[in-house]
Formats: sequence, structure tokens, C-alpha cells
Amino acid sequence: MADPHIQSPMDKLDVLTVIVYRSGFVLATLFIALLAYAPHAAQLGLLVAGAMLASSVHLYLKNFRLLIQYSMWAGLLLQAFGQQELALGAAFLVIGALAFKEYFCFRIWGLNFMPALVALLWVAIVAKWTMLALALIVICTVLLALLTIQKWRMPLHFDIGDKTKYQV
Repeated sequence: MADPHIQSPMDKLDVLTVIVYRSGFVLATLFIALLAYAPHAAQLGLLVAGAMLASSVHLYLKNFRLLIQYSMWAGLLLQAFGQQELALGAAFLVIGALAFKEYFCFRIWGLNFMPALVALLWVAIVAKWTMLALALIVICTVLLALLTIQKWRMPLHFDIGDKTKYQV
């Protein structure tokens, strides 16, 4: 989110990408919660959520934007080649990084720890530490739910910011 007082003109593609981005957080929240009940379906859902977030992220700095996008592409390729655990890690990387980014907009306590929380969740899932994984699933779900609610409450143009500052 940029300065709220800056309102760049938004075309239909801008509106679409903001809606896709915010919907990615909705799906990430739902599918992290679902990890405890249907892990395979939840993992596929998290890959979709990560792809939605990465494809429509509005970051001024090209290097960070590309790092997030290419991480998700790598995750999708890993999934295609049967490396489900690594693919899940890529989705968690994207979700954690973008939740961290959103911390600076909303200052939701705990959101700044999302990269570490999802990394630890990934380790707990891979190592089959069920109780730790369940606790982290609850924490991550609550934090993402709070973020998702806050994102949908603000005007769409807040996600775009000043279009003249984007590195192409």
C-alpha cells in the first residue's frame, strides 16, 4: 500500500489485479486452515493462492516483485515434477513474504512474523510434527484472516499507489 492520499487512475486491469491479489489472501487463509483436514487438496489450493498473489502483486521495486513471482513459478514447476513438499515451501515463501509486506500497511501484531511462521509450518509438515503443525495452522489462519478482512475494507486504489514509481 502506498500513500492513501495518492490516487492514480485505475483501468480495468488494475481493478482486476487488485481483486485477484486480495482473493489470493482469501484462498490462502482458507487453504492453510484446510491443511489439517485435507492436506493434498489444501496444498493445491495454496499453490493457486500463491500464484494469484504473485501474479498480481503491486510492488514498486522490480527486484522484489520478480523474486516473489519467480519463486511461485519455481513452486509450480516443482509441483509439476512431483516435488510437492518443495512446491508447498515456495507457496509459503510467497504467502509469508506478502503478509510481511502487508504488515507495514496494517501493523497487525504477528503479521511481521509470518515468514518465520510459515517456514516453521513447512518444517513441521515435512517432519510430520503434527501438534506443532496444528498450532501453526491456527496461528497462520488467524493472522491471514485478520489481514484479509483489513485488505477488503480499504479502497482498491490503495493497492496501486503511485503508478509513476513502479520500476518496469
